Amino acid sequence: MLEVRNLCKKFGNNVVLDDVNFFVGREEFICLLGESGSGKSTIAELLIGLNEPCKGELCWTENSINCTQYVYQNPDRSFNPFWSMEQSLMEPLLLQKYSRKSALKKITSVMNHAELPLELLKNKPSQCSGGQKQRMAIIRALLCNPRLLIADEITSALDPQTERTIIELLKKFQSSYHMSVIYITHRIQAIEDVADRVLVLEKGTIVESGTAVEVLKNPQHAYTKNLLEACLYFEKRKKSIVGGKINESTKHSRIEPVSCI
Repeated sequence: MLEVRNLCKKFGNNVVLDDVNFFVGREEFICLLGESGSGKSTIAELLIGLNEPCKGELCWTENSINCTQYVYQNPDRSFNPFWSMEQSLMEPLLLQKYSRKSALKKITSVMNHAELPLELLKNKPSQCSGGQKQRMAIIRALLCNPRLLIADEITSALDPQTERTIIELLKKFQSSYHMSVIYITHRIQAIEDVADRVLVLEKGTIVESGTAVEVLKNPQHAYTKNLLEACLYFEKRKKSIVGGKINESTKHSRIEPVSCI
């Protein structure tokens, strides 16, 4: 549904993306991995039209460009803090000329699919948990019937259990709505069971791509190997701290300075 060709982006003299090439197939779940500052969110902003590339092409199949939705890392960016969640979810449907009755019926159906209590619709964003707001943000995007959903670090502020719930929900919605997903994350451990393909981005260039098993179990590029090692190290260290102790091997081990956040 989308082919990205020779995509480049600069901010002043800073080259953020350099000759990026990839494609997204129909109903495909793509994960985009890379450390902070590697250009992941810039790619998302170019795809959604929030920025313009300096060079390159975005080749969409017919009508796909107008059927793309973006879910922010911070769900509060999706909602008016003074509106109820029902008002925020209602807005895109009313703009599509739904009647209020039809809009509420559709919202109720998607809320039930997401296994969220309808009572939340009366709440304002400040009255919902982070996980609830992020699920609501996904629902708001789905109400526009996207063919491509871009999820930008949407679980980075959530605990692992809530993260798993969000990812499973996203995968379920992908199947139900027959859409493609670009999932941007630094949480490598969370994507192995859901991704069709993984793209690894280093300093604005895709250095490795393949199936999740190929990239995560048998990485070929040195950057991918360092990224995996860094993420696994910090995951192990976090578990040790949560468990109330840091074993000696974790305490004194050293890794290459590659950030996974």
